[in-house]
Amino acid sequence: MGVRINKKRNFLFVSRLLGKHLAVDPAISLATGSILASMLLENEGQKPLPQLDEIVEMVNSGIPNRALNAKSLAYKAKLPTKTVFIGFAETATGLGHAVFNHFYDATYIHTTREEIINLKPSFYFEEEHSHATSHRVYAPEEILMEAETIVLVDDEITTGLTASNLIAALSKSFPDKQYKVLSILDWRSDDQRSEFNHVMKARGISAEVISILSGQFLLSNEASIEEKELTYLEGKKKFELFTDTALTTPVTSTYYSTHASYNTFTGRFGLTADHHEEMEEWIQNMIFKLPSIDRNKSTLVIGVGENIYFPLRFALAFGEKTKVQTTTRSPIFAKNEKSYPIKQKCKFTLPDSNGIDQYIYNLAEVEAEQIIVIAESVKEKTTWFPLLTHLENLAPVTWISLTMPYEEGGE
Repeated sequence: MGVRINKKRNFLFVSRLLGKHLAVDPAISLATGSILASMLLENEGQKPLPQLDEIVEMVNSGIPNRALNAKSLAYKAKLPTKTVFIGFAETATGLGHAVFNHFYDATYIHTTREEIINLKPSFYFEEEHSHATSHRVYAPEEILMEAETIVLVDDEITTGLTASNLIAALSKSFPDKQYKVLSILDWRSDDQRSEFNHVMKARGISAEVISILSGQFLLSNEASIEEKELTYLEGKKKFELFTDTALTTPVTSTYYSTHASYNTFTGRFGLTADHHEEMEEWIQNMIFKLPSIDRNKSTLVIGVGENIYFPLRFALAFGEKTKVQTTTRSPIFAKNEKSYPIKQKCKFTLPDSNGIDQYIYNLAEVEAEQIIVIAESVKEKTTWFPLLTHLENLAPVTWISLTMPYEEGGE
């Protein structure tokens, strides 16, 4: 558990599975999604993933098995009803995508904090305890209207309010759906479970929660913790941005915001199962074109914000010695103590993140011979230099953009 600098909720569970706050082997993170996918299959009366027991053993041990991971990721099934998967921003976008990976004839979208120009969200909902509360979903309305089942994927359920708010918002605009909520952790108390069930029953909504682990916890210290103001990273060293026009132009979305362009593979505007095969081929082509990079070296792959799944799949395809971590807008208290998970942190801003403070944690604990930074969008190259300069102190940096430069692809 970590201490969050947030008056609404001053704690969070720091996952060693997601590749968000802590670096993780992509096989471990993706396998967590496979476990949830298997649990959904069993809940629907179907057979579990063939490799389920081995996958569970791998995740529990923390020892990655890339061959096993490849087999499990290749397994696809069809659910009995027309299904849409929705992953929660910011932390569970990759987890939701990893669950969706296992299903044919389904659609995936993730909620986002982004405000897209000339595109009205299908719906909004609020997450009361979060550092950034507003979620938007930009899926085409017909996707949600035609769905029979909507599967919500989050990394953690603490009170059930986020799920309740999303289901209520969805049900108001798109009635008569059944809902499944998938999560790694379910910490709701008996009263909170009863309240969730009562709210769903009162609205005439069919909804159930499926989690890998469930239990309850008691927070014994609710005192606010003050932290010294952290200075922003500084650095002016110039870095070359790698992008390939032939590869990135087709996957640069026609939708954009005032501060960023977007890649069509990330799930913000909806994905079908066919996109997965296209994405895997695209990643291999991108890796092949990267200049002067050794795929046998230990490598840290860094994603930014909501873009988690793509870095995971990139790292898995890149080599055997990779780990993945993504930046976050969530400010967590750092303290260099043995039993505390967040020991160091860095703060920086990027125009592509709408100027919102971004953090990255525990970099000093990652042993990497090289670092690959995967940017979904680059508006102003110089604003990335402080982060890249800091990373360069740890290992040589390769910087990639998944979209055409903002001035070409954005407006």
